[in-house]
Amino acid sequence: FKFLMRRRSFLHMSLGAALAAMAGYSVATWFPTFLVKSHGMATGEIGTWLGLILGLSGGAGIFIGGYLADRFGATDGRWKLWTVVVGGGLSIPFSVAVYLLAIPYAALLLFIIPAFLSNFYQVSSFAQTDSLVILRMRGVAAAVLLLIINLIGLGIGPVLTGAMTDLLEPSYGNDAARYALLAMNIVGVWSTWHYYKAGKYLPADLARASDKT
Repeated sequence: FKFLMRRRSFLHMSLGAALAAMAGYSVATWFPTFLVKSHGMATGEIGTWLGLILGLSGGAGIFIGGYLADRFGATDGRWKLWTVVVGGGLSIPFSVAVYLLAIPYAALLLFIIPAFLSNFYQVSSFAQTDSLVILRMRGVAAAVLLLIINLIGLGIGPVLTGAMTDLLEPSYGNDAARYALLAMNIVGVWSTWHYYKAGKYLPADLARASDKT
């Protein structure tokens, strides 16, 4: 823990990953509710759509995000994390549009884009965490990152979105989940800022990766 806390790139990257996961877990938990309440879709149909979108588009985003980080990071180390900034930043306007569309199938088709782009962070975060530490620390370093992601992302994200849904329901009725999820895009912007800062510090921290202090 002391080793990682001295790496500013890790501090920003872990917070960025946790915030990205907060938004992602909120969507995974509450997006079906949004489709039921705002669009009147059946749960079986929702399961089919989301299984395909999150499985195929989300999986492709994880792979392509890692590929782009390797390709652009080979010439400038900052881009090992700045690809996450680009992916996350581009996903936000599409995500906003998903919740504002009145036609459910148009919203689902558009959801393919943020589902793809918002997953760029996953491979890059774990790969750079391993690169920042000496060999014998890699397993624990990855576990620390996963702990931070789950404590903040899974522990806070769905609960916060649910609380906002409850608060908004008296005013917005069935559209409460729509606007709660829409508000979570603020977290996405916050996440990209941390990844930008992490990318700035990454080359220097990688250069001292063999330093045991």
